[in-house]
Amino acid sequence: MNKIKNIGWICSLLVLFFCSCSSDDNIQGTLPAGTVGVRLMAVGMAEGETSDAESRVNEVQGFRFEEGILEEIFDRLNPDADGTCHLQPLQMRGTVYFLANAADIIRKASLQAGKTTLEEFLNLQATAKELTASGIVMTGQVELNREMTTATVTMKRSVSRIDLDSSFEGVKVNSLKIKSIIPSGFVNEQVEVHSAAGAEAADLVKDFGGTPFENGKETLFYVCEQGSGPYNVELMITTADGAWHRLKTSLPVIKRNTIYTLKVYGNGADARVEVMTDDWENGASSESGQVLKGLIDQAASELSEGVEINERGDSVFVPYLESNLHLALMAEEGTRLVIDGKVEGVNVTSQVMTRSLQQVAQVDVSSIRKMPGSVQEYIYLDVYKGDVCTGRVVLVFRPSPIKLTGKLRFSGDAVCDFNGYVDGELGVLTLPEGKKLTAEIVGTAPWMKVEADEAAGSYRIIAGWKPNDPEADGRIQEAHLLVTDTGGGHPETYTIKRQNWGLPVVNVNGTWWCKYNLRGNVKNFADQILVKDDPVAEGTTVFDYLKTCTDEELLKAMGDQYQAGNLDGLKLTHEADTFYYKGYQSTSGNFGTMDPTEMAPDGYQVPNYDNYRFFTWNNNSNLGYDTWGVFNNNLGQRLNFSVAERILTVDGVEYGTVGLYDFVYNGTHWTIFGLGHQWGDKSISKMAVLYATYGNANNTWLIEGYPKSNGSGNWFKYANHNAQKTRTIRCVKTPVEYIYE
Repeated sequence: MNKIKNIGWICSLLVLFFCSCSSDDNIQGTLPAGTVGVRLMAVGMAEGETSDAESRVNEVQGFRFEEGILEEIFDRLNPDADGTCHLQPLQMRGTVYFLANAADIIRKASLQAGKTTLEEFLNLQATAKELTASGIVMTGQVELNREMTTATVTMKRSVSRIDLDSSFEGVKVNSLKIKSIIPSGFVNEQVEVHSAAGAEAADLVKDFGGTPFENGKETLFYVCEQGSGPYNVELMITTADGAWHRLKTSLPVIKRNTIYTLKVYGNGADARVEVMTDDWENGASSESGQVLKGLIDQAASELSEGVEINERGDSVFVPYLESNLHLALMAEEGTRLVIDGKVEGVNVTSQVMTRSLQQVAQVDVSSIRKMPGSVQEYIYLDVYKGDVCTGRVVLVFRPSPIKLTGKLRFSGDAVCDFNGYVDGELGVLTLPEGKKLTAEIVGTAPWMKVEADEAAGSYRIIAGWKPNDPEADGRIQEAHLLVTDTGGGHPETYTIKRQNWGLPVVNVNGTWWCKYNLRGNVKNFADQILVKDDPVAEGTTVFDYLKTCTDEELLKAMGDQYQAGNLDGLKLTHEADTFYYKGYQSTSGNFGTMDPTEMAPDGYQVPNYDNYRFFTWNNNSNLGYDTWGVFNNNLGQRLNFSVAERILTVDGVEYGTVGLYDFVYNGTHWTIFGLGHQWGDKSISKMAVLYATYGNANNTWLIEGYPKSNGSGNWFKYANHNAQKTRTIRCVKTPVEYIYE
């Protein structure tokens, strides 16, 4: 949020680059009657940077117009030793227009008294090259009257100036382009800014070649007034790491007598370029020195350790450690301060204060310690005069020197709380030279470990998983990372927290299969059967349990039905003896193309084709009704299986036959089951269980079952079924790098 404060500033003085310092009463001295003494006062440039070429006047000519016709030409009105021009008009009426440094343009225009109209004069055009060939062309005017003996005329330059400022260390500007600039413009100021007609626009290009521009400020172009902006600007830069970056900005309508500075901020991926606008009239006086446009008075400021201010006083570098500073900001009278930008953990306020004979703003800055992985950020102290930004101080908040990639994100209190379950690589911390990292696990479970590459100064933070952990009930697990100097000094502590959740699983051929179908919200562990609530005691099997448990217990184990994209399970319900799943929709997403982790709890995922095919010998395997069958799967492994069925009654209404299928590999049992699927409005197939399968938009694994009394068998198959049909979700554990006991 921008915060605006009105500030009283010191008085500004215009540059009189060829004027005397005497009062108007002393201009005339003893001159012939009817002589008018005119002091031509040229507007200056801020920060004392007006060059001799921009200040020099080689000649001045005047043109008196009356009723729209040129009546009189005053040639060679060169200022005298006191900086005053003298002219004797034939008539003391009309308007005198002055042109400085425009001899060639005037000669080319062939202006004639009694013939040239004011419209023709005001429409004189020239190229930027012509407007700067003999010094910069300047224009001004004065209305004559009979009582006039002296006058002061403010002269404005007919061009604008474009500068490049790249003062940040490590940034090199290789080239710059300003697009679609018209090369010619009006000599005299127009009522409204607009581009001259008839000339074709072209790009202004500056290529620094083998010597990129860095650590300085330079004038690039003088440009004629341009209307109908913006004008796009592109810079190609290289940063300290050797990477190339393309920076883009735009110039607004380009006005005469205005300086536009393309200022490059920052380094690396956060480099940027912005446009500063500066009126030449906010210039420096030959007597008063520099006009204050937004600079830090370091002597009057209070800085905490590590804070740096650049030599020019327009950039403040704040270290990543906690900092508090009070900056004395100086600027000219009649301006206001706008605090632009926001950085997390940083508070910037300002107040007007008086110091000696100057008025300054005190800017108070407080910044908390920056966290690993932070980036360099900026807040701008913009000085405005009217609607024009005339100065800027940049507060540069340096990032933590600890680099961080991965999932870890530390809050301002140095805590990364995942607020849920997470495992695998959490992140890699890379420390600056002279630092080391150690880890401390809170509690007895070694849920996190650190792998160090001390040569590279990098540390991998890895969260693990414990199968069938009875404590995986949502309780918080915590660890601390301690970063110190190699000798143990300057400690910085960072805390990592996660919730410990887990589902009952069995390991079949290296794949950790969940024992039960999902229910409720797929992302909510609390809706699922957790390890601590597993109804199957050690030494028994899910298959045996489901054959004998109550109907209510069977319904809980069977889980809900799902449509891809809807995280909430559809509950089995009925009207009379018609069963269906509440909330069924005629359209849905597709499990086959959706990210397999999207419809599963954190750390788990929807199985793919290969996960299921382990339990079949082809894509259409009839298990029949064997109570102890045997087969070799397509991978050559030998499995046993058993088929059973039972009748399910819901709320006193018979649902029908439910199939149970148990597979045994190397002594490990895995049981699959489900309550059919819904394929239309209140239309279900009670023994055709479609399992959510990832990897194919059309096909899915299913068991097409029939009661033993029917005799058609139980087919475990991979077949085509449309996406809106409901699925049973039986998850597998997402592969995990670190398993702890």
